[in-house]
Amino acid sequence: MSTPSAARIVEQLGNLEVVVCAGSGGVGKTTVSAALGLAMVAELDRRVLVLTVDPARRLATALGLGRMGAEPVPVPAARLRKAGIQPKGELVAAMLDMKSAWDLMVERHAPSRESAERILANRFYQGISNAFVGSQDWMAMETLYELHAGREYDTVVIDTPPSRNALDFLEAPNRLSDFVGARLLSWLAGPSRLGLRAINIAAAPFARMADRLIGAEVLAELAAFVREIQGLYSGVQERAAEVYDLLRSPRTGFVVVTTLEPEPFAEAEFFCARLRDYRMPLRAVAVNRVLPAALSDASGAAAATALVEDRDVAAWMSRELGEQVRPETARRLGEAHLILHRLAERQDRQLARLGSLGRVPVVRLPLAEREVVDIEGLAQLVGWFRDGNG
Repeated sequence: MSTPSAARIVEQLGNLEVVVCAGSGGVGKTTVSAALGLAMVAELDRRVLVLTVDPARRLATALGLGRMGAEPVPVPAARLRKAGIQPKGELVAAMLDMKSAWDLMVERHAPSRESAERILANRFYQGISNAFVGSQDWMAMETLYELHAGREYDTVVIDTPPSRNALDFLEAPNRLSDFVGARLLSWLAGPSRLGLRAINIAAAPFARMADRLIGAEVLAELAAFVREIQGLYSGVQERAAEVYDLLRSPRTGFVVVTTLEPEPFAEAEFFCARLRDYRMPLRAVAVNRVLPAALSDASGAAAATALVEDRDVAAWMSRELGEQVRPETARRLGEAHLILHRLAERQDRQLARLGSLGRVPVVRLPLAEREVVDIEGLAQLVGWFRDGNG
């Protein structure tokens, strides 16, 4: 079975309903997500939303959008044309608003309007998103699911949260379900069917200490809040199952973004393998900051070796290029090329390993001369997605 052609990756991804760009922090997920969205509207007549959870607002800056929040903002077609992109579709961008996402989740899953209002008004609720590890990942999934269900966009591209572990995104729904239904929360909520006396005896040391530290009134307020939160459990559990169904759907595709540095590369390999375990469709790997393919060329390496090892060749090159390039300079140029050649050969082996994990196309995005910070820089990356390799 042959690997799908990388040259058709924009068409393949653009015809999906959800595209998840995942990877470890610092590999360029936000940039890749934006460039991929641009490539889709340049090639296809589709309405594409790029959703970022990047608090640094890099997507807004790169797309030339001064203000961008939870409300989706269209990227003006005139702005795209000025950057050299002739759009066939429409590009829209939005940024995850954590507070709004939490509020909507409470309102959606609370057993009653009164319960939702009590949760939203509770002071403990204000800090729960910071207390819960993985909150940002879950809210990104929740928002993604709602945007997909709204059917306003043909394709939703999501730039997953910056994280030290890309797997956090996949495990977030289960972690939230565990958090809401945890035994500790049940214990804090008050007496259970085991009986008030048993609970009081078991809890007495903790209760006395908590009373001294935070006061009985605050402890009672915490217990009341926990009881309300537990009312969300059924809805959260059901939504987690729906989110996993969406992520496993043939309408969805994962693009793993990485660089070839040891840590992000190892995590990308692990993430690709785990996607298979989760039965989630890996569609492509985008490798950022790749050296030019020409550096792998054997004939170039042979010429560089001749410059280094044969003084007559270095002298000839010096004569051909003029007095500014002395034989010693020519030899050093050859040495530098050989170092880059060895690096390029190593990166080719790494790229082959990534592609073989899921027999998916690997898109090589070049090491740029400057950081991509504007729409013109994104437009250059669009060309690499169209070509399919570096």
